[in-house]
Amino acid sequence: MLFTKPIEYTIMRLLNYMLLFLLPIGLYAEQWNMIIIRDLYYKASLSKEYCEKFKATIESIQAPDECIKGYIAVSYMIEAKHVYNPSTKLSYFNKGKLQLDNSIKKEPQNIELRFLRLGMQLNAPSFLGYNNQIETDKEFILLKYSLQKDLDLKKRIKEFMIQSDVCTEEEKKSFN
Repeated sequence: MLFTKPIEYTIMRLLNYMLLFLLPIGLYAEQWNMIIIRDLYYKASLSKEYCEKFKATIESIQAPDECIKGYIAVSYMIEAKHVYNPSTKLSYFNKGKLQLDNSIKKEPQNIELRFLRLGMQLNAPSFLGYNNQIETDKEFILLKYSLQKDLDLKKRIKEFMIQSDVCTEEEKKSFN
């Protein structure tokens, strides 16, 4: 007999090698999906079509984690911008606000969720009263920014914090 090891052993070794090879690709694909989601999020406020594409994309994700749930929440808040009925606008906004705050309660150390909430609070009309956590979220982001390993998210946070009026000039220097 030419082969001394059973065929099952050979197949298992081959599968293990394939898994080791494909695992980094799978991890990169998940990172890539977050980049796509973030890009769609940025475009969603520009038009109703982008908003619908953003919402459809994130709602199609099976078993979303809290971060994705945060993006689903902000999709409602952005959708409020694109509807005409004031009561519908308020309903969408409040639904998104409640979901986003719930996601942050479940993962209070998630910088991306805090970043989403900060952006929504800074862009929400003041009469909605959604501005109570601006300082808290800003301080959290300033504190945790340097520990962030996701380079795409880190770049987006830096750009936003430097361009917005939320940070002092001294605070903006901490993003360099």
